[in-house]
Amino acid sequence: MSARLSRLSAYEVTIPLPRPLHLSSGAITARDYVIVEAADDDGRVGRSVGYTRGAPMAATIQRMLSARWEGSDLDTYAQTYEATARSSNFMGTHGIYWRAISLADCAVYDLLAQRAGQPLHAYLGGTHRSVETTLAGCYPVADETPESLALLMQEMDRYGAAGIKITASSDPARDTERLRLCRAALPDGAPFIIDLYGMAPEAPVLLPFARQWSEYHMAWLEDPYGFDDFSNLSALADQLEYPVGVGDEQSGLHHFENLIRYGHIRFVRLDATTCGGVTGFMRIARRVTELGLPISCHVFHHLHSQLACAVPGVRFVEYMLPQTGVDAIQYLLPEDLAWDAGKLVPTTRPGVGFIWDEAVLRSHQRPIA
Repeated sequence: MSARLSRLSAYEVTIPLPRPLHLSSGAITARDYVIVEAADDDGRVGRSVGYTRGAPMAATIQRMLSARWEGSDLDTYAQTYEATARSSNFMGTHGIYWRAISLADCAVYDLLAQRAGQPLHAYLGGTHRSVETTLAGCYPVADETPESLALLMQEMDRYGAAGIKITASSDPARDTERLRLCRAALPDGAPFIIDLYGMAPEAPVLLPFARQWSEYHMAWLEDPYGFDDFSNLSALADQLEYPVGVGDEQSGLHHFENLIRYGHIRFVRLDATTCGGVTGFMRIARRVTELGLPISCHVFHHLHSQLACAVPGVRFVEYMLPQTGVDAIQYLLPEDLAWDAGKLVPTTRPGVGFIWDEAVLRSHQRPIA
């Protein structure tokens, strides 16, 4: 008898950060996560975790997906996913609804791999390997000084990662000075990435600063503009010596093809919790690999290290050092991945291999909006 998806549910948890992170879009004082659970008739439970970004993610999943997916045949899950995607064209391909589908899909794949008794990468036909890692964590904070920046760089550098990400302040002049100070602290260190999180000024204004940043050994410039601002994106990408990388929080195979074709990006960023789940990630990653472009994953390293092992074109996963206080995932998932010479080593436990702190999940759970 075929196994069925007996339950698809979601809830949200909020965990305060030790100090606020200051972005142009506002201060981040806590991390809000949505946890999605997919259970089968035998009592196995797959889970996924993602950011809510302030949206009612749990309510969206339970209202728009749970009733439709519960009772469906897990042996024909791919058909359930496709039917849901096709019937929801008017919901668009970005934002709350696609984040909901993505997270539900990730939870189901965790369940499917558990049922097969395989780590997710093996279930997807991949091979276990250590994965090159970039570190994120240099957010602007109120008490930042040149000395504190130097200490942070030295702490991040000791992991031997392939790159270090610095989050922009929204002031290109200040960002130039922060990059200068960071490189002065690591004159021979890893290349830098600067994340502009969609808030950069138009290309003619940004270009003089971005060209100067090449002095600081840049790996790539990340997410400068909104999802469909191909004009500014291509104007910037065409005139820099180093790549522009785009894709955080974005979804859809055709959209990523357009980012490459019209935005002229040379580095693709992917996040399975937003790009269409494991299903969407695999489609996009395989196509990007065919086109010869490298891929870097956006946070949630437990999941993305598994997916990196399934697609050779995925070059980097991203990791936020717990001691920097910029994320709180370590409280939900206290057993972390191992490090191997600057690379993260995916677990070989079945599924994604999450080990959850159930007490933290319960104590920080919020009522569904």
